[in-house]
Amino acid sequence: MWRAICAGLTAVVMFWNVENLFDPFDDPLKEDDEFTASAERHWTWARFEAKRDGIVQTILAAGDVWGELPALIGLAEVENRLVVSQLVRKTMLNELAYGYVHRESPDARGIDVALLYRKDVFRAVGVDSLRVPDAVTRDLLYVKFVESDRASGDTLHVFVAHLPSKRGGARASDGRRGSALNVLEHTVDSLLTPDPQRRILVMGDFNDTDVSVRGLHPAPRDSLPADAPTAPGTLKYHGRWEKIDHFFLSPVMDAAMRIFAPAFLLEPDKAWLGVQPRRTYAGPRYKGGLSDHLPVILRVNR
Repeated sequence: MWRAICAGLTAVVMFWNVENLFDPFDDPLKEDDEFTASAERHWTWARFEAKRDGIVQTILAAGDVWGELPALIGLAEVENRLVVSQLVRKTMLNELAYGYVHRESPDARGIDVALLYRKDVFRAVGVDSLRVPDAVTRDLLYVKFVESDRASGDTLHVFVAHLPSKRGGARASDGRRGSALNVLEHTVDSLLTPDPQRRILVMGDFNDTDVSVRGLHPAPRDSLPADAPTAPGTLKYHGRWEKIDHFFLSPVMDAAMRIFAPAFLLEPDKAWLGVQPRRTYAGPRYKGGLSDHLPVILRVNR
């Protein structure tokens, strides 16, 4: 990606909340019982593999549409290192030289964030998990990259976030999301204050439509490629599309984003009309879809 930017070309970044990418094994330290073969959902290894392969199909489809495979792929709602390793090691992504970064966090259900990257483009030189104080929630993942083919050079600072949900009501959960956002903004400020030219990319599920990150600017909507399937939001709730998955960038970076909505990620919305993301489950009923979120794609320019 950095090589592409320096050459004046376009690079592609992807973020996707893949909704409950669990393995089918019970972890006694996590609230993951519903995603086991003996539970009501009957979550099996075969169903996990189908979801794993569908996620990879979506990544490859984005590469076809944008003309280049994503150099970075941020993921939310992955259970552990096993499921992330399965995505990278047991699919075509292994042949395409992808690596990954994952750290366990204290979330009660065990869901974390992760970051996949093309090893032919990037080399990770630093990884940190940013803990949110006074909240049992996902850590923020912070990875520093340099170009793979250089011993030194400018660093790209990448953050992957999944802020606390509005479960229990927006007002009751505002404090938890605010705490997570404060951790992110404090870290971004510590990078930009000594050097405003630093290149910073934040991606994630912020569980809110109206959100900002101090010191960074949101990626504007992209009008290209014109034939890329898109949607009004990344999530549909009670018939209304909402965009709660976002990219933010430091002032020196130029990029634009688009919601990626190929037909195989959608289904008819029988209750509210139109279409909606095709989920893996509707309650306990298995539907075979991939997520209640649509992925977002960032096109980075020089």
